[in-house]
Amino acid sequence: MNKTGHPHDATPTAVASVPASTALALLFLRPFLLFCSFAVLWLMPSASGDPGDNLLWQNVAIVGVDLVSLAVATAILRRHGGTLRGLISPRVADVGWGLLAAVIAIAGFFAASFVANFIAYGGPPPAPTGAAPTIPLWFGLWCLLVMPVTIAVAEEVVYRGVGQGALSAHWGRWAGLLVMAAVFGLQHLALTPPDPQAWVARYLTTFLAGLMFGLLYWWFKRLSPLIVGHWLLDVLGLGLPMFLAATAAL
Repeated sequence: MNKTGHPHDATPTAVASVPASTALALLFLRPFLLFCSFAVLWLMPSASGDPGDNLLWQNVAIVGVDLVSLAVATAILRRHGGTLRGLISPRVADVGWGLLAAVIAIAGFFAASFVANFIAYGGPPPAPTGAAPTIPLWFGLWCLLVMPVTIAVAEEVVYRGVGQGALSAHWGRWAGLLVMAAVFGLQHLALTPPDPQAWVARYLTTFLAGLMFGLLYWWFKRLSPLIVGHWLLDVLGLGLPMFLAATAAL
């Protein structure tokens, strides 16, 4: 507790006191859980016989991974005298700053995808083949209302808040930024079909996106604008398309 009397004001100090080894373990926890949960789902036979069902349940499993990641990050913060609220540091004005972060994130993600696809494919990626899977309404609502919230909070807390923050305190700002972005890109390989070109494109896109979010964290110095911006990016890029595809099938 500092002179203001608010315990959560000590959170930046708590993050800096997290050992680099603990921060690295937290960064790699999320990719590890994603790869493990997806491997289990792919090994399980689909109840309906449709392999596409496993893709749906993968996106349900992501929320479970988010909650576990947040629980571990919260425990680490408490052990070092901080709180999750203190790390996020929410303010009413962050709604506006979050909208600005979303605009930057959308433009940055588009640019990162363009560069990554050019490197991996020499241009736009090939169009998907085969019939588009049928998306149930419950899954469209899940992608619109649930996933963007848990993903935005978990990824910003784990990668930028605790991971980047602690590593930067021990290794310097640029090392913390680069290591965080490298692991952030790695986790997205679990969400990508096992195709070499697709992996290169996805890794480069999300590595560059990780750098962008990390630089925004330097600018804002708080997580709440990034969480709002990240949430809106996922709503527009993931949730809304899935929801519209689900309603179109009704």
